[in-house]
Parts: sequence; structure tokens; C-alpha cells
Amino acid sequence: MASSKSNPEYQKLFAAFERELGTGAADWSELGTKFVYREMKPQEHWIQAGDVCNEFCFILEGLLRVYYIDDAGNEVNQHFYQANEVIAPISAIISDEPCQYYIQALEPSKLMLADYNQLSEYGDQHPQWLRLEIKMLQRVFVKNARHEARLLLGNAEQRYRWFCKEYPELLERLPQYHIASFLGITPVSLSRLRKKAEVK
Repeated sequence: MASSKSNPEYQKLFAAFERELGTGAADWSELGTKFVYREMKPQEHWIQAGDVCNEFCFILEGLLRVYYIDDAGNEVNQHFYQANEVIAPISAIISDEPCQYYIQALEPSKLMLADYNQLSEYGDQHPQWLRLEIKMLQRVFVKNARHEARLLLGNAEQRYRWFCKEYPELLERLPQYHIASFLGITPVSLSRLRKKAEVK
């Protein structure tokens, strides 16, 4: 593989990091050695329940979903992650336990993966990376917290309107049953809400 300074995938990663930090032209070459590039096909899993995973993932392209399987055997979508977002099984890493959920590609996806523990060690000596890591993980936390709040506090119509406002680009990219699962409603209920919204 070409060096991180010339490889286009690494350049996309570094450009995203610099956008997040609000700084330009940082030397990311050492950090680049921590990451490996991976492509995923639709329906392919990055993580399955029961896996032990210590990886930190930055999405260059594509769409991933996080989901659980409930006691009745139903797949329950917890969240969706797109290009320029990060995802990592933080709770499993911190507790040193297997993952309890699945992470699956829904579209052809390009990922940059790194060992989370190695990145944390790198951050001990490089405050710039530590600031970036904290900023990105805070964004993941806020994203999850907003979803949980909507499920607890909003009715079905309010949750659907929130999804349309928050993730308009996903309305066409996701099958309706995935959206329904994410909103905690049935596909039939979602169809009714969509028709009601179209009338308005």
C-alpha cells in the first residue's frame, strides 16, 4: 500500500480530521500508521454480537447501521452512521466485554480502522489527537442521547417528523422497515405517517 501521505483514502481521513479541529496542514503521518483501510459490501458485518472488538472506525464513504436482536428475534435499529462519522464499541472496549450489538454495512462502504487502545496511547503524547478524539466521541454520545430522548418523549408522529428534519438524506437511502425499526414503530404505522405528511 502507498504511504499515508500519498494514499487518497488517508488523505480523506486527514482532511476530515483537520476540518474537525479547525486547523490546517497538520502532520498526520505518524497517526496514519495506526489506521488500516477496509472496504465492505452491502449486508456485510463489521461487528457481530459476541465479538470482542477494540477498533475505532472512521467512515469515508457508505452507510452503516447498529442494531440489536430482541428476545422475539426481531432486529431493532439503534442508529445509522454515514460518511465523515466515527463509530466504536466504546462500552464493550471500556468494560472489556463482547459486543451486544451488530454493526452492518447497508451500502458499499469504505472505512478506516484503528486499534482504540493504540489511539489512546497516541493521545497521551499528542494532545491534538486527544482533543479530536474527545470531540468526535462527544458527537456520537449526543447523537445517541437525542435518539433515546425522542423515543422516550415523543409520540410516533413527532419521532417521524424529527427523523425527517434530522436525517432528510436517509429518507431515500433507507428501506422503510429500517426507518420504522429505528423509530420504534411498525412499517404500517410509518406508511400512514408518510401519507399524512404528504397530505399536509
